[in-house]
Amino acid sequence: MDIRERKSRNSFQLQDETSSVSTDQTSEKTEALYVNNIGNGRSLPAKSGTLTIFKTFNIRLFLIFATYWLILVHTIERWRVKSAMEKCQWKNWENWDGDRAMVTPHRVAFIADPQLVDDHTYPKLPRVLNYLIRRMSDNYHYINYKYLQSLLDPDTTIFIGDLFDGGRDWDYAPWLEEYHRFCRIFPENEKRQSIRGLPGNHDIGFQTVSPERCERFASHFGEPNAVYTLGNHTFVQLDTISLSHEDPEVHSAARAFLESCKKLLDPNLPRIVLTHVPLYRDPQVEKCGPGRESKKPFPLMRGVEYQTVIDYPISEDILKNLGPSLVFSGDDHDYCDMTHVDYADNTKFLAREISCKTNSMTNGIKSPAVQLLSLNNPQDTEHTFSETYKTTMCYLPSPYFGVKVYAASLVANFAILYALIKSPEIFNRFARGSVVFVSNLSPLERRKTLLIHFGAIFSFFVVLISLYNKM
Repeated sequence: MDIRERKSRNSFQLQDETSSVSTDQTSEKTEALYVNNIGNGRSLPAKSGTLTIFKTFNIRLFLIFATYWLILVHTIERWRVKSAMEKCQWKNWENWDGDRAMVTPHRVAFIADPQLVDDHTYPKLPRVLNYLIRRMSDNYHYINYKYLQSLLDPDTTIFIGDLFDGGRDWDYAPWLEEYHRFCRIFPENEKRQSIRGLPGNHDIGFQTVSPERCERFASHFGEPNAVYTLGNHTFVQLDTISLSHEDPEVHSAARAFLESCKKLLDPNLPRIVLTHVPLYRDPQVEKCGPGRESKKPFPLMRGVEYQTVIDYPISEDILKNLGPSLVFSGDDHDYCDMTHVDYADNTKFLAREISCKTNSMTNGIKSPAVQLLSLNNPQDTEHTFSETYKTTMCYLPSPYFGVKVYAASLVANFAILYALIKSPEIFNRFARGSVVFVSNLSPLERRKTLLIHFGAIFSFFVVLISLYNKM
């Protein structure tokens, strides 16, 4: 080999080595630049045919959405409920004057017709939708009851029937499951009194009432017919459904109880009667006052499993022989504050009756509520008082407001994510050195990125709701 050939071959080797070194250095610089940009929050394009985690998920963006949902869920699930209860604080409406302003009243909360949603409520709906409605309704009951007990702290809580929706139709095993579910939603406060024994037609039926149904309800919730004293007032709790039944096996105990009350009640204490079904009234004469949602007269209807009012003879017997100053009822779901009159003399008033609004979001009422009662009747004074109670309706948070806000927020989140991924250059201008999304994503990559982000946001929302409504 001559000298010229050796020089030429050495020259080629030198060029190859130089080229190799140059390529390696360029690769190292590019890799360093890519890493540095990632460290600065940038998401640079990946190699062709690959999809890196920096392109598919932006943790900073997710945290922004997560913060929004945390604030929103806390506002709806906690602050809104607390705000509703604070408006109902006893001091805001009791206003006892004179010596009684120094006396602590006995405070009562009435809960009417919770009617827990079950398989009998919406039998034609798909099971998944029925389950979602049931969970929403249970959560609504639970959180309202929780803050009713903690913020208003009534001395006594009284349920006025229809605790279940399909209680009259259940066999014992599923009925017992529903009973335990009810106790989870409405746990008893050991430091306060809770009275739950008054049955409704959804609990035991009406024309189809049987002794077995009545016994099952009474054995778990308490006696349906009872007399007790609260705040120097005599409460007479009447199972007017059994009282109205034609079968002596069903009505005998209730009628015997009513007869005994006529003789044994303390004549010195004001009387308050509790009945699930309202007492008879002429809706054209004894009209409902303010607070009722429906503009129609109070309905007078009956069927196999319901009756909107107790028959007139029984109602008259209760009003004239027990002589209550006040009656509380439920069943109608809407509010009705009316005064019973003596039909023999329309100028003579017998008793005021308040049909309490339902506290349920699924009973066809826009604004559910609980009824509050303040009792103040001191017995250690020489004075007698014409007014011994005050009562008001406490509105609960609008049941579907939260659902609407959540749905609108999810739609808005999806739209924002879509816009970010579809046109990232618009939003990157305001990113202050941090690219939100790269602009060269393929259609498949865009769809995947959108689904990953929205899925993460939706999952975070579901977890939040579950934690905030954990029973």
